[in-house]
Amino acid sequence: MARPDGPVTICVINLKGGVGKSTIAALLARRGYSRLGLDVLAIDLDPQANLSQGLMHSGYTEFLRQQRPSIVEVFNGYLPPTTKVSAPKPLPANAEFEVIARSGTRSLQLIPSRFDFSDTLLGAMRPDPKTLARYLSTNFQHKDLIIIDCSPTESILTTAAYHASGKVLVPVKPEYFATVGFPLLRQSLDNFRNQNRGHNITVAGVVVNNAFYDGGNDGGPEKQRAMAEIQAESAKNGWPIYTNELHHSRGFPKIMRGDNTYSGNARYFYIFANEFFPSVGL
Repeated sequence: MARPDGPVTICVINLKGGVGKSTIAALLARRGYSRLGLDVLAIDLDPQANLSQGLMHSGYTEFLRQQRPSIVEVFNGYLPPTTKVSAPKPLPANAEFEVIARSGTRSLQLIPSRFDFSDTLLGAMRPDPKTLARYLSTNFQHKDLIIIDCSPTESILTTAAYHASGKVLVPVKPEYFATVGFPLLRQSLDNFRNQNRGHNITVAGVVVNNAFYDGGNDGGPEKQRAMAEIQAESAKNGWPIYTNELHHSRGFPKIMRGDNTYSGNARYFYIFANEFFPSVGL
């Protein structure tokens, strides 16, 4: 049964690359569906399409070959002609997008990205940043959770993610220049709020990723310096930091493939998930 107030929509973002956004988004989507029994939609807003490949695995190549609907078509508002159809077609209902898993009336669904995403959209004309929000409000109100994986660069797609979201999750790694993206993200959010005063969007929290390493290595002095910076910058911005950190683990790729035979330190993700979901009302 759908939530009475509609889905909880979260964009996973940090305007710094390499912090594990796509992995965290994919694992949260899978965990919400499999453990909490939620009806989940994942959206890939990154032209690198890491979330799409992480959820679809080898099926991503077939998705590209068959030219099935993607986030590109959502922004364009129609399906282009193909080898089988010689005229544009209306954008299909939500059931036409990728279904990663299904159980009864609920599913883990994905609106995938394509490698030509940014070129297709930004090369021709400036897309309407409210397009995604409109499409979700019309077609996906039955979902419990919507997770949007964002590109690490500021663009019209960042604004589109904000318009579609009510909450923000900020992954960060405790390393040199850990918080370089924080001021950019804060300014980005402030600009959006100033221009959209009726839209309430809040930072659910900052999650520290790759906090420890296999073999008991806690990161040493560099991690301590980075953590001090993360704590100071988060406090300055008023962003809470989740108590449970994500440890580096070779089990993450296995879980991404749906293989839970060995999770290693990935068990710490489940501990974080148990803190995260209640924090956003799930």
